[in-house]
Amino acid sequence: MEGCVGNTVKYLLFATNFIVFILGCAVLGVGIWVLVDSSSFMDLFQQVEDILGNTDISIDIYSTATYILIAVAVIIIIITFFGCCGAIKESKCMLGTYFAIVLTVFIMCIVGAVLGYSGNLEETIKDPFLKAITKYNDSPNKDGTPEEKAQYYFKEAFNKAQEDFKCCGIDGVEDWTGAATKPDAPNWDPKGSNKPLGCCRFKKDGTEITPDSVAACRNSSAGDHKSKIYNFNGCYSEFEKKIEENQNMVVGIAIGVVVVMFLNMLFAFAMCTMSGK
Repeated sequence: MEGCVGNTVKYLLFATNFIVFILGCAVLGVGIWVLVDSSSFMDLFQQVEDILGNTDISIDIYSTATYILIAVAVIIIIITFFGCCGAIKESKCMLGTYFAIVLTVFIMCIVGAVLGYSGNLEETIKDPFLKAITKYNDSPNKDGTPEEKAQYYFKEAFNKAQEDFKCCGIDGVEDWTGAATKPDAPNWDPKGSNKPLGCCRFKKDGTEITPDSVAACRNSSAGDHKSKIYNFNGCYSEFEKKIEENQNMVVGIAIGVVVVMFLNMLFAFAMCTMSGK
């Protein structure tokens, strides 16, 4: 394939695919890191499912989000390999394969975006956690019945998640203190507490709460929940805040990816028609 236009298309196709290839490798690395070093939130999803038992609310898809991320990264790497090699070698076979794969992924992205926006995060994430809180046991028997074991691992996972994300409850600490007045209230350990240990690990300024101050935090009254000392904000609220903070960036990246995919389909189709191989 000769000529200024042909060479421009060729190197643009190679350059864009090479950039996406690097990004795919980065995403793969992040996915592996999340799987290995940041498992507390995934563990919590699994324990919520176990503690709720037989229920029509399914949250399996969220516990496998990391595996989906890794799979998508691998697919991206394979696609960009065809794009780079097809562009450099000007191979109709590789370019045609690349065009077909990108077109399929492009359609899947559009369908996935529509399905994603039609989902209700409050029903699929928030409600199951609120139900699980009512079954929380602060002093479960690790070696007891299967239900007691599930309560133990749920407690450990929930406290770890609250500690890691510096939050308390789903909507806020009131989820725990309000539960204390219900018939199926948590069995607090130590007595007098009205919130889990995970709520009282760090202060808002990032410093760790000393062991002799943990009891005061766990025993604090409803009037203290508005205090600026402790992280009594809700975990779901933190989740929403993170989405809002990164919304513009995520939307911008998504639009950029869609545009690049569409242009690369045009470049691949153009090279297929101009290439003699």
